[in-house]
Amino acid sequence: MKSLITVFSLVLAFGLYGQDKLSDKIYFGGGGGFSASSNQTNISVFPQVGYKITDRYSAGVGITYQYVKVKQPSFTFSNYGWSVFNRFNITRQFFAYGEFERLNFEYPVSLERTERSSFNSLLLGAGYSEQLGGKASFNVMALYNVLYDESEVPRPYRSPWVIRAGVGIGIF
Repeated sequence: MKSLITVFSLVLAFGLYGQDKLSDKIYFGGGGGFSASSNQTNISVFPQVGYKITDRYSAGVGITYQYVKVKQPSFTFSNYGWSVFNRFNITRQFFAYGEFERLNFEYPVSLERTERSSFNSLLLGAGYSEQLGGKASFNVMALYNVLYDESEVPRPYRSPWVIRAGVGIGIF
């Protein structure tokens, strides 16, 4: 948590002393997810704040929260974490993206008990951004977790691939 506050403070300080107004350099984004089946419901949110270091390169921080409800056997999990990311705009619409995520997740060890563990992800990939009007945009990304290890158990994700969609405000 200290490192997250340090990164955010440095980004904020850099913006305050730059030539442009801070409000022109900061943008907000992120997204959410929902899936449901006959046995499981998943809801996730991942808000982010970024700082435009140059016209094409930005970096930022985010938080993650996931709610998981399993009917049989009956469990409810709350997973949470933080991330730092980098984004490089190749063109106005296409961008390269990298993110380090630290997720604290819950998992069952028996029918009556759960435990918590931490999981690191290094997500690398690309995305597409479509301007919606003004400074708003719709973003979709395909990311691959290069730290994913199929033999690592427990793990919060079933695949190294992550597909995300969300909205950004102020990136354009």
